[in-house]
Amino acid sequence: MPSFAPSDHTPPLRLLPDAFPRLPPAVARAVIETYTQPGDVILDPFCIGTSVIESALALDRKIIAASFNPINLLAIEATLFPGEARAALTHLADARKGAQRLADHVEAGYATPCPTCARDAVALEFEWERGRRAPVQKRVWCPACGENIGPGHEEDAANAERFKPRGLPFWALHSRVIDPKHEEADRVSDVLDAYPPRAQAALSDILLKFDGLTEADRAALRPALLATLDAATALHAPGETHRLIGLNPPPRYLERNVWRELERHALQPGQNAGRVQRVSSLDELLTSETAVVALLAVPVRELVKQLPPQSVALTVTYPPLPRPGFWSLSTVWTAWLWGKKAAESMLPLLSRKRTNWDWQWRAIAAALSALQAAQRDGARTVMAFAYEETVLESVTLAAAAAGLTPEQLACDPHDGVQAVWRVSGAIETRTIRETAEQVLHDRAEPTAWPVLHTAVLREVSGSQWLRDLARRAEGEVTALAALREALQKALADTRFVELDGHKWWLAKPPAAGPPLADRVEEAVSTLLRSESAWSIEALLLEIYRRFPDHLTPDRALVATCIQSYALESDGPRVRLREEDAAEARAAELREVVEALSTLGARLGCEVDGADERLTWRREGRTLHVFAVSATAQIAPLLREREVVLVIPGGRATLLQTKVARDPRLRPRPWKVLKFSALRHIAAQGDLSLATFQQAFGLEPPIERPQLQLRLWGAADVEV
Repeated sequence: MPSFAPSDHTPPLRLLPDAFPRLPPAVARAVIETYTQPGDVILDPFCIGTSVIESALALDRKIIAASFNPINLLAIEATLFPGEARAALTHLADARKGAQRLADHVEAGYATPCPTCARDAVALEFEWERGRRAPVQKRVWCPACGENIGPGHEEDAANAERFKPRGLPFWALHSRVIDPKHEEADRVSDVLDAYPPRAQAALSDILLKFDGLTEADRAALRPALLATLDAATALHAPGETHRLIGLNPPPRYLERNVWRELERHALQPGQNAGRVQRVSSLDELLTSETAVVALLAVPVRELVKQLPPQSVALTVTYPPLPRPGFWSLSTVWTAWLWGKKAAESMLPLLSRKRTNWDWQWRAIAAALSALQAAQRDGARTVMAFAYEETVLESVTLAAAAAGLTPEQLACDPHDGVQAVWRVSGAIETRTIRETAEQVLHDRAEPTAWPVLHTAVLREVSGSQWLRDLARRAEGEVTALAALREALQKALADTRFVELDGHKWWLAKPPAAGPPLADRVEEAVSTLLRSESAWSIEALLLEIYRRFPDHLTPDRALVATCIQSYALESDGPRVRLREEDAAEARAAELREVVEALSTLGARLGCEVDGADERLTWRREGRTLHVFAVSATAQIAPLLREREVVLVIPGGRATLLQTKVARDPRLRPRPWKVLKFSALRHIAAQGDLSLATFQQAFGLEPPIERPQLQLRLWGAADVEV
């Protein structure tokens, strides 16, 4: 991937849609097109979504999608290969629980009076507030009133109290996962405590009957049952997106009807976006003459044993994150859905020792090292992930420990980090301080910490220093802490200053070229003039190609530049605005310069200068210096303390964006005069120098229709 690939919309998985981070399809496509050919084998060793799979297949590549977590693979499988569960649900519902059908037995636990008519109804969900005896609110299904919402009832509190915490259902579910004497048994208890006691009772009964179904019925029901296991926890706050992070219920949480949730998910129609051809083994994949996918629930250390040497052309993935809550839930769910034996390999993930980055980055390093035997010579390893300090540093340490050297490590705070590595010997690099200084000099503007942080780590990532640090034995100071300390020490140097908004700059900046923001604007306008129309994707890729590595601009700046110069054309294509054509703008600039000269003379000023720079003087004193431009270039504002930037109105939003990005601009007494405001003020009859200044500003008072100004001494007029 020669340059940063802008992200696009990443569809969520059908199951646990908010539980997994997402690798954007546009990034996957760009990586695969750059580093592989049709027919090549691609590997996603920590697969958490469908982006790499679908992109590989669309580009006629074969893809191995693996994960140590069967829950990840089940969510992906249900998205790519949605099945029919109606018949299996009927078989489960009809299973006997004493004298009742299982469905009727579970539903009886959610009996409640209707808040509208007080008749017998079934609760669909209760809203609880921690510490309160009765639910705050409930949503019910009433045969007479239909679905309706109302306050909780005393009877609801009494019904809930029939289900005791840590009763028989609790221990029945617990025994399905782990031996009570196991050192991590308490962690399984923590997971079960995240379920209301009524849900524990319902799930215990459902899982018991689930075990008695045929394998075909169990396979059909597993996706819906997984969604139910998630929905049945008390980890969901009303109206909030739920991400499986911790195991503590929020102050307000939902208790959902377990059977109704299972029914809802099982009867949900599947929608397969495209035709995906799947194989069941690596041998089938490797010998296939067409693009296929193999989904494998296997850790990397086992996967490598099955892969022939030199068989993988590209590894692309999202790095696994130490998420103790999700890992613990996944372990328990795996045991419930496939049996206790299936979860044995996941039991170590219950340990809190394995839920921190000091353990996690070493695990990633071991995986990256093991995979090298299966990779072709020169094969790349690519990771794309949301920026977080610790994630970035840990992944960088893992790559260094595995002997990988970066070809690209770039960051856009909005789109995250994209890293491309290859196996290589250590290289000589600059120090952290020297690198930070060079990055700031090259960008020529205060730089957000995520961008500077990533750029510095790119430089030291292939160094022998970092490899030695990553490979040293664990001690009192971990490698992660040592790396963080080295970064902090380097940036504490007096050469650097931290400005507002965690942006870094040079204490004594040298005379440098135009700031990155101006260069991006110029590139956008040049590209739009070079073609009659651009697809958005092609335009973005070309912009980022011109600004690689630590010059990667932020998405907000790029988007605002495009919006300032472009109009939508046919479909997802854009073209240059007519008024920004070279001839049209040149004529407009001449008109504006002439108007400023004429207006200055009218106001009794001496007008000096030519082209796009004019000065008004009166009695030897400089009143205003005007810099006329068809762009929103901020270089003139940085060179001089007092200047009036004269720009088209269409550049106003872009200028505001640049000012917001650059703390150097905000304390300066510069002014803005839009072309439209200049024309408006020039059309006035009797005008004074004082009232002329009412035209200054990105939203000048003279252009506010409901604001009356006394422009030439006449009486105020109501409007």
